[in-house]
Amino acid sequence: MGRLTFWGACGTVTGSLYLLESGGKRILIDCGVYQGLEAQKLNQTFPFDPADIHYVILTHAHLDHSGRLLELVRDGFRGEILATQATLELLEIILEDRLHLEPHLGPRELAQRVLNLCWPFEYDQIFDMPGQIHFRLRDAGHILGSAHLELWCEGKKFVFSGDIGRQGTPIIKDPDPPQEADYLIMESTYGGRRHPPFSLAKKQLKLIIEQARRDKARVFFPSFAIGRTQELIYFLNELIEAQELAPLPVVVDSPMALKVTRVYARHTELYDEEALEKLARGDQIFSFPLLFSAASIEASRRIEELTPPYVVIAGSGMVTGGRIVDHLKRHLNEPRTYVVFVGYQAAGTPGREILKRRPKVKLDHQLVENRARIFKIEAFSAHADHHELLAWLGRFQKVPHQIFLTHGEDPARKALKEAIKEHFPTRVQTPRLGESLSF
Repeated sequence: MGRLTFWGACGTVTGSLYLLESGGKRILIDCGVYQGLEAQKLNQTFPFDPADIHYVILTHAHLDHSGRLLELVRDGFRGEILATQATLELLEIILEDRLHLEPHLGPRELAQRVLNLCWPFEYDQIFDMPGQIHFRLRDAGHILGSAHLELWCEGKKFVFSGDIGRQGTPIIKDPDPPQEADYLIMESTYGGRRHPPFSLAKKQLKLIIEQARRDKARVFFPSFAIGRTQELIYFLNELIEAQELAPLPVVVDSPMALKVTRVYARHTELYDEEALEKLARGDQIFSFPLLFSAASIEASRRIEELTPPYVVIAGSGMVTGGRIVDHLKRHLNEPRTYVVFVGYQAAGTPGREILKRRPKVKLDHQLVENRARIFKIEAFSAHADHHELLAWLGRFQKVPHQIFLTHGEDPARKALKEAIKEHFPTRVQTPRLGESLSF
């Protein structure tokens, strides 16, 4: 008899954490940080002894899927961490950045202690684990190295979707969904919502920057260092090379994003055909005139010496920390500031408050007037929307016996649950935190 317990991402879009117990082994699928409301309380302790865990399998490197590995190892985990090679290279950057921002978590060498437990695995190969457990990783098309996890145990097949990417996502390949499952644990971030096509993202990007040029405005992109920053650079490169947009200063003000871009540049084997064709023509997809990097704090401060218009791409994506906070503390109160959101803003984050146009927003314990012009480019999302989630599920050759919707706020989970029940002959549940499935 086995058991799966939902210890994270139940009614929220962050904090992914599932515990599977089978064959005498205890396996975590993801170990992510909570962000937003009650995050500090939820991140404090684990509902199990980390020393009792044998394996962790990561679907991808985003903080809300991998960040709590620091606490897991600090508090006694000595097992093995399994993921794709690209995920592990990104994980190193993620963990070192989190320790830099939150030094109370432990010494800087804690990140290396985590990495010493990591083992890389390739897509599409079935691997055997002790306890008659087998697993395989398939490309999820979300960020570089992201994976859907197929796991067999106790005569049952589990699929953990991780974050499901979109067809046509720039740079990386499209999702490769599994064909069948007894139990599917599926993300629902954008249940009930629809994204515009990626082609519209580039058009909106062009229009916003052209307007900023006319207004002589500063344009700030709070951007996730992994995936989103690289997509922004990729699209700006296309616009400038096609002479649809005249060059203006664009500063990537994120040491983390610069490191991540180097990882992306190394793993061309994970690119889609369009990106590979560009490389074959000699196109440097992460470079264009007037693109600058600000690796040091001093270089970041010198951005203030630029005369607008200019663009700054900086983390964090939800304005919960990082250099974007310093920029917005200085300029959010100015009407000639543009803030452009290109990713999900979780409830309780400063990003969500700015996006909702609250008159004042707390940034680093300081209340700042929100007088900037606010934009959101929905088409940039790396998460499948409502219809794309249904299409992804529709590619299964055999409908899963039971589906558990996680990694979404409750309205999104409810909307997707109703749609799945309407279109597929299966049982759908929205598990609560701590709920278990026995099998």
